[in-house]
Amino acid sequence: MNWATKRKIIYAVSFFIFLTAVFVYEARNILFPSPTCFDQKQNGFETGIDCGGVCSLRCTNQINKISVTWARAIKTGASTYDLVAMFTNKNLNSSPNKSDYLFTIYNKKGNMLDQIKGNTVVPVNSDFPVIIQNVPLKDFPYQVVATASSGNFYLTNELPSDPTIKVLGTNFEKGDISRLYANIQNTKLVVLNNVPFRAVLFDENRNTIAVGETIIDRLDKEEQKQIVFTWHNSFPPPTFIRVYPIMDPFSN
Repeated sequence: MNWATKRKIIYAVSFFIFLTAVFVYEARNILFPSPTCFDQKQNGFETGIDCGGVCSLRCTNQINKISVTWARAIKTGASTYDLVAMFTNKNLNSSPNKSDYLFTIYNKKGNMLDQIKGNTVVPVNSDFPVIIQNVPLKDFPYQVVATASSGNFYLTNELPSDPTIKVLGTNFEKGDISRLYANIQNTKLVVLNNVPFRAVLFDENRNTIAVGETIIDRLDKEEQKQIVFTWHNSFPPPTFIRVYPIMDPFSN
């Protein structure tokens, strides 16, 4: 076979490869069109209309709704109470931007004493308390019911296997003014601003005896810091203490 014939074969094979590549590319666009996540159609690798796959919006069949495990009222004064409810987000890597909540308080006769609405950041794959402090009530809060409404869920930056903030330890001081000290650490190379921390204190029977909340204005990169929760009333030393960083999973 002379060189001219070989060159013709090479040209023919190259042209065939080029045509095949063009065909595969066009067929891919037809069979698997790139999702826009905003076109009101299910396409590409979306698992629903504009949700799932590469879209940040999660489909409803991919998420577990926010649930409430328990709710309590804790007496803090002659006629004031702190309200606390334990919420749960079981999703590993998705969360709503915020969750609306509603506390409804009833007396022993079943009459509604008050309703309080609000919203909260939702950490991923965790239990987290929602706390409302110093609520005035005209009667004893025999029952507290808390509900959550979370709306759409989105893929998050925060991962439960690699938390941004760690609680390193706690120390409680009993007195006329009770104090809880907690040592915390920012584990990332980013500055964190306005991070809420919520504390729940339990007795030996796991009954809630006190709750508190504080906000840290700034945590520098990999900084360790001590934070303090203060109560202007005395109560027995807790047997079990939990401090919860309420980290916005979309913030880093």
